[in-house]
Amino acid sequence: MTRKHTMLTAAVCAAVVLGVTGCGGEGDDGRKPGAKNGTKSDAKNDAKSGSAVKEKDRRSSGTGDTESSSGGRKGPSGVEKLSARDILAKSAEATTSARTMRVSTAGSTTSSLDLTMDKAGNCAGTFTNEGFTNRVIRKGDKVWLKLEDSYWNDPVAKPILDKFPDAREKYLYGDVEDSFVLIMASASCEFGGPDGLAKLPGDGAKLTKGAVTTVEGVKAVPVHIDSAKDGKSTVYVATEGRPYTVKVEGQKPKGALLLSDFDKPFTVPSTPPVRDTLDAAEIEKLSMNAG
Repeated sequence: MTRKHTMLTAAVCAAVVLGVTGCGGEGDDGRKPGAKNGTKSDAKNDAKSGSAVKEKDRRSSGTGDTESSSGGRKGPSGVEKLSARDILAKSAEATTSARTMRVSTAGSTTSSLDLTMDKAGNCAGTFTNEGFTNRVIRKGDKVWLKLEDSYWNDPVAKPILDKFPDAREKYLYGDVEDSFVLIMASASCEFGGPDGLAKLPGDGAKLTKGAVTTVEGVKAVPVHIDSAKDGKSTVYVATEGRPYTVKVEGQKPKGALLLSDFDKPFTVPSTPPVRDTLDAAEIEKLSMNAG
């Protein structure tokens, strides 16, 4: 792989903390980054139902009688009284049942992420890696990616600008299955990514329950995980309403992942017109074949 292609990939690769997604090989579940949980037709059928997720479509897991502004139900759930492993199991069930969520990062000096997504494969937001901040929109299998201007100012972008002088004003566009760059750019849009947080640690990991605290305005019980393989991390689980995972702190690499806006209605932004797009696969070829 040439340096030029590496730079293009780095500009769009969402290397999120805690290994939720990355630019390496297969994920924890054996799927390639960006692989679908279902078939291509499944994603398209889901998308037909509309980008806006209605309140009536929410799943009815959890306890309590009234809805909160974050999409969960009010009232203590008692989850903090369970064992550490049972807390994680309850959180896995609640988090993976959400039809929409917002995922963002905090505490990392090398990368950041702020995306809102739904289970139909729709997603919108920004991510930063290797000094580049980029905007991504995904609707089902289609992805639109706007690279930050600073990428185009780098000499490695010259071959692209030579052929497409107005490239810096365009979105890279294409089918997620046809472009490695678009796969990486939208990997965190897969619900399979955040769902990875819900996987229980192996039997060899030491789990310790902490005292209830407040995280991002939400009361939560921390579960500290000490794994010989993955190091130390802490999962914070909401104690009021549905026991969602609301924050995960990790040491390899150091940083935190925040989850919020569960089941809140989400409408994907309007997609750019064709005249404002460039074929992502063609841009990749230019990047790979340049000098």
